[in-house]
Amino acid sequence: MELINFLIEHYFLSLPLLAIILLLINASSKKGGKKITPQSLIFLANNDDAFVIDLRDSEQFQSGHITGSINIPFVNLNKRSNEIPQNKEAIILVCEMGSVSPNAGEILMKEGYKDLLILRGGINEWKLQNLPLV
Repeated sequence: MELINFLIEHYFLSLPLLAIILLLINASSKKGGKKITPQSLIFLANNDDAFVIDLRDSEQFQSGHITGSINIPFVNLNKRSNEIPQNKEAIILVCEMGSVSPNAGEILMKEGYKDLLILRGGINEWKLQNLPLV
C-alpha cells in the first residue's frame, strides 16, 4: 500500500519509470525474431517452409527433439551457421525454454538471416502440449 501511495504522490517520477519498463518489455519480446506457437511450427514444418534448429546441447537433443530439426548447439552457432540454408522461407529456433533462442536470433540477424522465428516456451512448451518428440 505504501508503494502505491508513493507512486501516486510522485507521479512525475512514476510515469517515466512505467514508460521505460514498457519499452524494455516490448523490445525484449521482439528480440531475435517473432515468437510462434507449437501449432504454427507444425504448420510451417508440414509445408516444408521451415528449417528447424535445436539450440540445446547434443545430450538434450538426443533425449528427444522435434522431427526434422537439426542440432546446432548455441555455443557452436557462430562456427556452424554456414549449415543453415538461406533459401528457406523461415528459420525456426528452438531451445529448452525459449530464453536462448532470442540471443541466437540476434547472432543470425547480424549474419544476414531474415525471417527468424522462435518457438515460444521452447521444448518445454512443446512437451506441455503433449506433442511428439523423436
